[in-house]
Amino acid sequence: MKKTLTMIAFVLNLSAMAQNDTIGVSKITAVYRYECKTMDADGKVVTDSMLIAVQTSDGITKSFPYDEYERQKAGGSRIADGYQAAQMHMGTVFMNYPEGRITTHEMLYPYRYQTDEALEKRDWKLTEAKDSICGFASLSATINYHGVTWNAYYTEDVPVGIGPWKLGGLPGLITRASDAKGVHTFTLCGLIKAELPIVFTEYVTWFVPDGQGKFISQRVDYQKRTASDFLSYKKKVLGNRRYVKAPTYYAPDPMTTFGYVETSSNSLGDRVRSVAGVVLISSPHQYQPLELK
Repeated sequence: MKKTLTMIAFVLNLSAMAQNDTIGVSKITAVYRYECKTMDADGKVVTDSMLIAVQTSDGITKSFPYDEYERQKAGGSRIADGYQAAQMHMGTVFMNYPEGRITTHEMLYPYRYQTDEALEKRDWKLTEAKDSICGFASLSATINYHGVTWNAYYTEDVPVGIGPWKLGGLPGLITRASDAKGVHTFTLCGLIKAELPIVFTEYVTWFVPDGQGKFISQRVDYQKRTASDFLSYKKKVLGNRRYVKAPTYYAPDPMTTFGYVETSSNSLGDRVRSVAGVVLISSPHQYQPLELK
């Protein structure tokens, strides 16, 4: 008889290994607060929030959840701390890696996905607005990127043309960016001046129960798709009205498919369920895509 496998966080910290490549060394890390206005399963307006870290080196930019940045520094792993990023559908974005491409890693039960797209030239239009954000004098610009109009501020005091998610290409560090409808907002919180490798994960080796009381290693590769194809898939799956009531409605039950479900606690003590490191969303909110095409 199949039983749910419950593991404490300490075991989970030791349960996965990743094949990582160091693709650069970042001397600064920009930290942003990402906020998304959405609704819960009852139609109540909520604002989801998380922190994002952005590294850069030799033309490569990595934008990824700040919790992962902290885990990398500590040399550990806590899958449950990835819940908020999974709920907000915020992946890890590599700009100009490989050269001239954008590679994105994202989890959507039951798989990890890797997408690829061309790194297009950013056609920003400079505007007259000015502001002071996170202590930096900031100029403004606007752009329509993949069907969404973004209004951004940037500072020439930090002369690196990077920003959160897939935004960048301005004459300085982006300090704030919001879409025209006010659904998505990225705001710079600060800069960390410390050298840290920029890591690209090729695959993960996960330890799973064999049904005989032991664990066996299992290589978990990314499902590779084009960015446009994966975006269409997310719109279809996450945009369905059933998602907020039954977030795994589109896939087989995890116990049926895998025969086990891991349960662990995040740093706040909240219980989170996952399978092979892919978080299961328990309280989904309505999907708000960052791009439309």
